[in-house]
Amino acid sequence: MVEQIDFSSKDIIIHPNFIYNRIDTFSKNCIFLHVQNNANDYYLEMQLFDKHAILGVWMMVVTGVEFDEITKFIFNKYGGIEYVSFYFAISDRIYKAEKHYHVNLPDTYEELKGRLSSKSRNTMSRKKKKAELDYGRITMVEYENESISDSVVSEYFEMKEKTNHVSYNMTSKEYIERYHVSNIYIMYLGDRVAAMILTCEQCPIAYLENLTYDLTFSRYSPGLIAYEMVMERLISKGKKVFYLGGGDYDYKKKYDSVETIVTEGKIYKSWPVEIKYKWIEFYNKHLYWKIKSIRKRLFP
Repeated sequence: MVEQIDFSSKDIIIHPNFIYNRIDTFSKNCIFLHVQNNANDYYLEMQLFDKHAILGVWMMVVTGVEFDEITKFIFNKYGGIEYVSFYFAISDRIYKAEKHYHVNLPDTYEELKGRLSSKSRNTMSRKKKKAELDYGRITMVEYENESISDSVVSEYFEMKEKTNHVSYNMTSKEYIERYHVSNIYIMYLGDRVAAMILTCEQCPIAYLENLTYDLTFSRYSPGLIAYEMVMERLISKGKKVFYLGGGDYDYKKKYDSVETIVTEGKIYKSWPVEIKYKWIEFYNKHLYWKIKSIRKRLFP
């Protein structure tokens, strides 16, 4: 059984309590669903757009049968919705397999450090000492919510473009709102910015939205140093879980992180709708820029 409910009418618990599952914290287009069968009984949130919906099921266990029931309910109730998307769900039906990493944070920073091998701890300690010898004391400044300025985000944009060749075609405010960034940590070597980490900490489960560092300091592993310093801060705040998302970055596999095989994808209302969106996706990915280039040559 799938039913739509009024959030204010029941004592609803969303689990895991994490920003991308808590759509009510950032969107007015939030719908609450109750899923109940012989095996499961849980609530989830959904964000509605003109023609598609996004399920807040990040790291939630949703069976293939339940996906069928949920999407059937949505398509029947909201006639304009043509497809439903979801990310990082745990399911017996795999749409697109992904890896998801998270760290269960201990009670103390010393326990966290103890998760590294003695060799790794010694290497980290040596790099810190060398960095401070060469550039000055390692410090970290944290900006939170309203204290996050345009200049801080712009500095992140510039560093990310240099390290990953990523260009963000949006304003600082647009980035913060789109990716729900609540905290930005800047690690300094002396008076120079060495690394930046962006997090979402609105809910009990914190999320690492992004990380970047100055290539000048690569030999000191500034990203790893900043990553550990941020986890130390999270532990001091009482956070118990730190979601890292997908990807195969080495830092996500440290500190006894947990790897989970998850799935993401889109469920379409019908096969003609699926063909339409697959064609649009193919056009945007493979043909748009070619056609634009040809038109530019023909009509300069």
